[in-house]
Amino acid sequence: MSVRLYVLAFLITTISFALVPTGLTAEEWVFVDLKPKANSRLDQQWWTGEKAASTLSFLPIGKTEDFAGPNDKKVKFKIEKECVVVFGTNAAKWPKKIAGIKTDPKVQKVSFVYFLHATGWEDNAAPSYKFIMHYDDNSKAELEMQSGINSDDWCHDDSKLQDKNSVWGWIKKEGAPCGHAGLITTKWKNPKPNKGIVSIDIESLGTGAVPVIAGITLGDVLLNVDVQQKLTTKWGVLKSRI
Repeated sequence: MSVRLYVLAFLITTISFALVPTGLTAEEWVFVDLKPKANSRLDQQWWTGEKAASTLSFLPIGKTEDFAGPNDKKVKFKIEKECVVVFGTNAAKWPKKIAGIKTDPKVQKVSFVYFLHATGWEDNAAPSYKFIMHYDDNSKAELEMQSGINSDDWCHDDSKLQDKNSVWGWIKKEGAPCGHAGLITTKWKNPKPNKGIVSIDIESLGTGAVPVIAGITLGDVLLNVDVQQKLTTKWGVLKSRI
């Protein structure tokens, strides 16, 4: 392509995007960063904080991979070594609530939230913890987690969960302390799909179960993209074709 046509293409691209101040782009998966609020590690004994490996040390730490999800659909989680643990009476050192886990500020709409989680110990009599989703209009929604329904002891990886939106997402048949363990994928359908979720809290409900959360992923998301980002992306595609 000649220099004149190259410049013309650039000007047309710039003007066309300048006419649209903002825009939305759809993403199947948007990962929630747990690191700023993390208080334990997957490559250690997550329930004690001791520097000793467990079954969760076999997770694909530092990678983004597919995990089993409801309805035989794979769900992507980004696994870091950091995780979040909250209070249960069997491990009372942990905080009763972790508040303000931020989502990507560009999130405008969310259809689903996926949680990768389990507990140490269990309590089948009542919910053990809950997730609290905060919206951009200052409203909120909650999801309670109960052993045998949509949560369970991580060493009970052969148990059947009653909730159709919860399945064992990852299982490993080796490692301490049980020689096997797993994590559950729970799918939560957002009752306000046209609202952005700005943050998520995790709160203990004071039973013996000790929750661990290894990943949170937003599903079917609309992100707000500014002019510069759209222009940079579009121009990069254009140059690759010249």
